This record gives sequence, C-alpha cells and structure tokens, in this order.
Amino acid sequence: MSNDLIPRRYSEKEAGAILRKAAEMQRAEPSAADPSGFLLSELEEVAREAGIDPAVVRSAAAELDVSAGESFGSALVGAPLGIRLEIELPGEYPADQFDALVPLIQNATPWQGHAGVVGKSLTWSARADSNTSSLHILVIANDGSTLIRVEERLGGLVGALFGGIIGGVGGGVGFGVGAGVGAAIGSTAFGIGFPLLMLGGSYYLARAIYSAYLKKERGKLQVLLDQLAAHAAAAIETSERSAGAAIEPGKDARTLPRGAG
Repeated sequence: MSNDLIPRRYSEKEAGAILRKAAEMQRAEPSAADPSGFLLSELEEVAREAGIDPAVVRSAAAELDVSAGESFGSALVGAPLGIRLEIELPGEYPADQFDALVPLIQNATPWQGHAGVVGKSLTWSARADSNTSSLHILVIANDGSTLIRVEERLGGLVGALFGGIIGGVGGGVGFGVGAGVGAAIGSTAFGIGFPLLMLGGSYYLARAIYSAYLKKERGKLQVLLDQLAAHAAAAIETSERSAGAAIEPGKDARTLPRGAG
C-alpha cells in the first residue's frame, strides 16, 4: 500500500509547532484577529473533532488555572491538595463498552456522579455534598493503549479543616485563655505566648489529621483503580481474542476441488 494513502500522524511537538506557525501566519494578515491565544470553546471544538471529550479539556484547563495556587497550598499543608493515580494498559478498551464502566465506578464510590462518553474516552465526575472534595475519573483508549486516571481534589477539605482547627482551637481558645489568664496573673508574656503556642500546635495538628486522611483516601482510590484496571484488562483481552477469532476462519478456509464429496 502506498504511503500516500496512510494519513500522517503528528507528534505533540510537531502539533505545537504547526499551531505556532499557523498563529504567526494569521497574525501577518492585516485584517486578522489576534491569534495569540485560544478560547476554551475553540479548544473544546478541536478536541471534539479529534474524538476527545470536551470535559477532559475543561478539566485540563482548570488544572492549569490552579497549579500555582496548589503549589503554594501544598507547601503550606505539607501534602498535596489532592490525589492522582493512573495506569496505562496495553491494548485499547472497546469503545462500545465504556458504559459498562459506569456501574463499576458508581458501586465503588459513595457519590452520585455524571458520566460522559465521547469517541474513545469516558469521563466521570462527582462532588461531595459538603463541597469539600470532588472525584474525577478518566479512561482514554488511543494508539494501542488505555489510560485510566483516578483523581480526587481536596482543596475545599483543606480549607475547612485548617480553618476550623486553627481558627477555632488556635485562635479562639488560644487568645481567649491567653488574654484571660494573662490578665489574671498579670503576665503579658503569657497573654502573648500562649495564643502563639496554641496557633502553632493547632497548625501541626491540622497537618497531621490531613496527612492521615490523605493516606487513607489514597488506599481507597488505589482499590478503585485496581478494579477498573482488572475490568479493562479482561475486556481488552476478550475483544482482542474475538477479533482474532473473526479473522481465523478466513485464513484457514480451503477451497474444495470440484466434484469432491
């Protein structure tokens, strides 16, 4: 078969170079609008045409928007503001079986989520009733492999936990007791030092509680990821076996001589 009949595939680096070159060419047009950036809706349209769920694009854009804030927040709490686990499996998960993943996900989580299937990708998202955390699951089958990603974002939980402990225990108890006892015993040092000690102690208490929760939650998500991976691997194997069986009869067929039988 001629190579001219096979559509060329561009790498991520080549695709980026093509887009930059196109932007430069458009910028050179006197009547052209400024192409120095892309609207999210434009990126979603490109993704949709490429068979990628636009929800994945929105999720990626959101990650870019909060990446700087998360870096600062992670340093402050001494741990990541979320959990991300992923695995890549050989073979492509059958596109017509993505709906089978939804009950598996739903049964493994306490939240009611929303799923979307576009082309060879599945997205499932849910948010806690308290709005303190959200869970996002992504499955993409492409280029002979399947990526499964499980991510829980805990920014709201961190704010509630640290704000409650530091504000309530450190600030409320610390300043209340410090001011009262300090005035009673006539000690300015106690009135200042005790609140600072309580603030510091409550801060490290909050960090310890969050770290323990993060470890426990990571274990739960790992179990979910393992379940999804096991299901996907079995489905991929079955699909590949069925595809191979469909080809075999044609390969082994024999033409009987005329008059035989």
